[in-house]
Amino acid sequence: MKRTMSFVKVATAGEVPAGAMKHVEIGETEICVVNVNGTFYAIGDRCGHENARLSRGSLTGTIVTCPMHASQFDLTSGKLMSGPVLELEGLKEMFTGCPEKVKEKVGQMFAGIADEQRLIKTYDMPIYPVKKEGSDILVDPKGTP
Repeated sequence: MKRTMSFVKVATAGEVPAGAMKHVEIGETEICVVNVNGTFYAIGDRCGHENARLSRGSLTGTIVTCPMHASQFDLTSGKLMSGPVLELEGLKEMFTGCPEKVKEKVGQMFAGIADEQRLIKTYDMPIYPVKKEGSDILVDPKGTP
């Protein structure tokens, strides 16, 4: 089956300088457009773990890191490179001025949250074809077949 590409202008190159990420929406599809040294990539902009915007995270080479729990995804494939970091241990110490009973309950609450977080499966991200025409950045919101 042949698939027809339908590219949509999402930004200009000046809006996504090298090392930057930009959130765009095409209909109901949220996309993170990334410039890695002049090469543009597009990946789904909602983390496959807990739905945070990847465009608000950080970029190292072609790896984008989620701002919420540090899941990492490869821009070239959308593959999960490392799962979420769930560091809720030690948060109860932030409540040092509280009565011991409150600290204990807070510790139990955070332990329960961490247990539930570990059950959430982190999915690979969709990637989208990108092309540059002049200074325009275009993305096919249908994604990679």
